[in-house]
Parts: sequence; structure tokens; C-alpha cells
Amino acid sequence: MSHRMIGRLTQQRPGPLVMLVGGMHGNETEGIRATERVFEELKDYTINGEIIGLKGNLAALAQRRRFLSYDLNRCWTEAHLRYLRAEPVNHPKPEDQEAIALLKIIDQYATQSFTTKVLADLHTTSAQRGSFVIVPEYYAEHPVLQALHLPVVVNMEYFLKGTLLNYACDRGFVSFAFEGGQIGTQEAVDLHVAGIWSILLEAGAIENPPADQKKHHAQYLQQFTNDLPRRMTAKSMHVVHEGANFTMNEGYFNFKPIHKGEVLAHDKNGAIASPQDGLIFMPLYQPEGNDGFFIVEPTPD
Repeated sequence: MSHRMIGRLTQQRPGPLVMLVGGMHGNETEGIRATERVFEELKDYTINGEIIGLKGNLAALAQRRRFLSYDLNRCWTEAHLRYLRAEPVNHPKPEDQEAIALLKIIDQYATQSFTTKVLADLHTTSAQRGSFVIVPEYYAEHPVLQALHLPVVVNMEYFLKGTLLNYACDRGFVSFAFEGGQIGTQEAVDLHVAGIWSILLEAGAIENPPADQKKHHAQYLQQFTNDLPRRMTAKSMHVVHEGANFTMNEGYFNFKPIHKGEVLAHDKNGAIASPQDGLIFMPLYQPEGNDGFFIVEPTPD
């Protein structure tokens, strides 16, 4: 577990568990770098509960690839978990071992007593304007989510099966995907640092923090998304099948308005048009991945 562990802080005081997981996709290292920075900054603080930072897909991180055999953030289904827990152990794929290691840690902490349990899955996107939170609707108004001051996207669990956040929610965690900027940028590291601090402060993990700290991080986060709806609902998804030769058209970024019939991408079968009006979400600008793009709509008040 030592290579997987970014850091662990506890002073045996009552309080929350905050688990930060970076690098579930091996080409997304910004969340790991931010977590390392926050742990360095936390050295002089009094900690309530426990803060733990973990690396997700060690094998893929070593090769800077999204995944090696399969997507580690799509395998947390009941059927696959039964396979991972099966005896005798015969799990030859790299992601099998990664999932088993993470599963043991999460299950161990799920049975422990804390004031609340938070698991933040830290990600970056291949498209611009990648600052938002993905969460099941029943947690959309949770104070920890609201403290991030970022757009909240709900309904994604109907399109993305087997995500880490959904498994963690089933185990009693307040869990969400925190998408903190674009892959490969320093801005994404800074966004993650501000987001992690906001999570820790709202969860009550830091005793007697400086009075202006929460406001400072909130203002930094808000500047990236002030013009966006605060809450959105996923409405559709384009699945990329193996061998499809999917290519996203240039010029799209998260939450850019699109119209029904607009050609968004191409594959070996030709043009791919939007099925509806809405806002494009997570357009795929990297060679690996099965999620071509999503379409979201602002959620009515």
C-alpha cells in the first residue's frame, strides 16, 4: 500500500474521513500532484478525523496511459466485484490488481466510525473548461459539494456504469467526481488544490482554520464557472465502440451550447450529429476512452 499512499494524516481526534483518490486514469496526474501539495501544507494544522490520499491505477500511471486492460473507473459493478472477490484468485489483468487493492482499502474504511465519510475521485478532462462535479442527485445539495462552488452534473450514473463514486456511495460515503481542469495544465493542479482545501474545510477536517481561508478558495474556484448554470442534468451520451475511429471535431469545450443536427464528430461510418439542443459535456479529445461526448441541460429551479 505504500506506493499507493500519497499521504495519511490523523491525530486520533473525532471527525470526518476524507479520502482523496487521484490517478484512476493513468494519464491524469494533476489530482495526485495537488494532493501531495495539500498534504505538505497540512503539516502544521490540527486534524480532525482522518485524511487519506491514494493513487488509483499505479500500472497505468507508470505508463501515462488512461488504462492498460480496461477502465478502472468503469469496473465497480456488482458482477465485476464478484469476480474480483472470487476464490481461487485468478486475476491476470493489471486493472484487476489495482481494483482489488483499492477495494480492500475502501471496504476497510467503510466499516469504521467517523462523523461523515467523503471520497473525492479527482479527475481532469481532455477538453477545456473542465471544472465541475459529477454526483448522484441525492447528494447534489450536500454542503461539501456546495462548498466547491462548481457546476454540479447529475444523472450521469444512468450513462456511466461501474464508477468508483457509485460504489463508494453504496458503501456509505458522500462520493463524487471532482473534475478540476484540463489534463496537463498547471491550472488543473491549482484548481484541485483549492477544491481539496474547500472539501477539507467544509467537512470539518481542520481544527481552527484561518478565518479567510474558505472564502479565498471559494473565490478562486468561482472565477472559472461564474457564467454557467449551477446544476445540470445529463440527457444523452455517444458511446465510442472499439475500432470506430472516432474523432471529435475541433472547437468544442465543456458546456458549449450545441444544436440538434449539428455535426460534432466523425467515425468510420461518417458524421455524428447532435440528437438534441443542449450543452456539450466531456467531448473526447484523447485516443483512449469509450465516452465520445455527453449532452447536458440546465436543471430547472
